[in-house]
Amino acid sequence: MKEAKNGAEQVPAISAQVYPVGFGRPDRPSLTACLTSDVVAGLSTSLLVAPAVAIIDKSIISSASGRSSMMHSLADGFLSLARNPVRYVGKRSVLAVYAIFAGTYVTNNVVETICLHEHIPPTLPKFLLSSAVNVSICAWKDALYTKWYATVAPKPIPRASYALFALRDTMTISTAFVAPAMVSPMLQSEPFRMPKRTADAVCQLSLPCLIQFVSAPIHLVSLDLYNHPNSSLQQRMQVIGKQYWGCATLRVFRTLPGFGVGGVANRQARLSLNDFFGNAFDGISRYQKGRV
Repeated sequence: MKEAKNGAEQVPAISAQVYPVGFGRPDRPSLTACLTSDVVAGLSTSLLVAPAVAIIDKSIISSASGRSSMMHSLADGFLSLARNPVRYVGKRSVLAVYAIFAGTYVTNNVVETICLHEHIPPTLPKFLLSSAVNVSICAWKDALYTKWYATVAPKPIPRASYALFALRDTMTISTAFVAPAMVSPMLQSEPFRMPKRTADAVCQLSLPCLIQFVSAPIHLVSLDLYNHPNSSLQQRMQVIGKQYWGCATLRVFRTLPGFGVGGVANRQARLSLNDFFGNAFDGISRYQKGRV
């Protein structure tokens, strides 16, 4: 790293950007402290969003298979969560969803920290690696949910269903990590003239939700291929027509926790934990040096 004329450490341009890991600050925490914060923040934040998302996912799949109505499944899930939250969080359906968010958050956090530490723009690495992790775990989770809550006997998931699951999730990740940076400048210019912070927030929250109205038919077809493998194209279109709005609306509400509440909580947790672990590791280092 180059030295400034006055002898102070010169921060590269990329590190001067506002990132929750704290790089670019003269008193930034150590890499070890930041990585520890990344993992703890990702794992803890996932607990906030996993129960509600699990209830919604189960309701969509149960409705698509004809096992129960969407509203009945939603009511039953949220009542069970309210009666005994601790027990409900331990259910297999919640743990499978927890794995998705924990894997995605931790990957996103760690990749961003390492990229900034190495002075590499983090946007593309975050998108590629977070997408790979998210799509892989989502496909695994959807395969489990399809077997658990379908009305047919458990059987192998068709490859076409896996492919459609992956396409659906790639669309969501793309609108969460890539599209906001492309659309936000449009909202900042004429005729909208939004402030940058407002435009960024609008894009981050709205684009992943809006894409659910496009990906909902993909989701329904992937489920129908498993539940009714011999259905005709006309029959599959009837399934989409019957369940489209309910599925799309629920997938919007499913997306909001992860990219809204969860995203904000993850960022704030990283900021707070950076300070906590930074001070803790500094204290340990000073203690060890004092014993030498």
